[in-house]
Amino acid sequence: MNTVLQMNSENCNALLGNPDRGLRMEHYITLGTPVCSYPFDGTDPFERAQTLIRKYKPDSPTLCQLYVYLSNYRRKSLDVVAFEQLKKIFELYRDNNIRLLLRFAYSTEDVSDAPYRMVKKHLGQIDTWFNENRELVSDTLYCMQTGIIGLWGEGHSNKHLKNRHIKRVIRRVCEIAPKGIYVQVRTFDMLKKVCDDDKSKTGIHDDYIIGDMNHKWSFIPQSKKENFSETVEHAKFTVNDGEMPWGRATLDDKQGAMSLGSLDGKAILKQLFCFSLTSLSLEHNYREDGNEYSLAKWKNEYLSYSEAVSLGITVNPNLFKNSKKEDTNLSIYDIIRYHLGYQLALTDYEYQNGTLSFTVTNYGFAAPLNFNYLAVIFQDENGVLSDFEVKNYDKKQLLSGKSVTYNVTLPPKCEPVGVQTDTQKGAGVNPRFANSTKFAEGIQYFK
Repeated sequence: MNTVLQMNSENCNALLGNPDRGLRMEHYITLGTPVCSYPFDGTDPFERAQTLIRKYKPDSPTLCQLYVYLSNYRRKSLDVVAFEQLKKIFELYRDNNIRLLLRFAYSTEDVSDAPYRMVKKHLGQIDTWFNENRELVSDTLYCMQTGIIGLWGEGHSNKHLKNRHIKRVIRRVCEIAPKGIYVQVRTFDMLKKVCDDDKSKTGIHDDYIIGDMNHKWSFIPQSKKENFSETVEHAKFTVNDGEMPWGRATLDDKQGAMSLGSLDGKAILKQLFCFSLTSLSLEHNYREDGNEYSLAKWKNEYLSYSEAVSLGITVNPNLFKNSKKEDTNLSIYDIIRYHLGYQLALTDYEYQNGTLSFTVTNYGFAAPLNFNYLAVIFQDENGVLSDFEVKNYDKKQLLSGKSVTYNVTLPPKCEPVGVQTDTQKGAGVNPRFANSTKFAEGIQYFK
């Protein structure tokens, strides 16, 4: 077997550019006239998007949670203006190589929900727009959230919809989501409303991650043992997202209670790993209004490899070594941003008598569930590169900490040069592996 060179703590920064994983931004657009960011805040959403991209450039996010507020259309159909604005914001993020965690919503503290008949109408219009703009949607959409109704589109606290309507809304969003795109719900009660046909593509979104997995506002408290275990197992096979509460907030939003601006980083790591999180918000508990909260503080809190492993989480041991193969420590902030979602590495390969054998290891917190295609790239005797699909590739086998060996028989008179993975063949969403070998045109080379 030939080993494949691994990245270390000094050259792993390129992994932060990988798509469909990692720390994410958060943005809003309220469609209509006049267009604004958060409903009626008067700010330009396109300028605000550029401001956010500049603000978080040092963190290298490739994702943004985008709330699309339909507040101006609660009593009428979406019009040409709305869809032109939607297309413009999609194009802005596409042009900046940022993919979207998408949520449609109506209600805020100051705006009420829409009736079911209008929600149903809008979802039909959005479905049509998705089909008409299939390439743009494919280029930009990472995942969808199914709330829509209720405060901030979280699916709860709705005053207009009956239980059967909520189920229908969830089902319709699942139908709208393009092939290969997962959806997310905010609560365990909503997850129970998902029909059996859609369960396998429906993950979780937990926006009260504080390191206490028994808190009543978490997705499912640990005290509800059977439901908790069921959810943790379910989350291994879905795309999941989370965020921490505002750093300026207090526990349970009670005056005088514990501050949430200095959360326990080790406890957070265990929670992110437990629920197989692919993405986590940079907003709220990081750098807000000139103040620094948990994520910022964790840049100065370090763990060794053994300390990280003792938490029961999967991490890449090679990232805890420098270029001289000496042991080094990683900050909790870096452990999070490198290990959210998938982190694939080629570990070894062998080519004999026309058969290639190679092993892929996943060091991330979650499986590479958005990636449905794996191919070996080989070179013929004229130097022309071609791809050969690995037919037995199963993304769900590459759970956190797992290694899978693939055996492929290649055409005669060729030489394997590397591998490539993609959301779908030819989509061009190609992650880099955690190897320090050449990476070009979406191909991770063996040498």
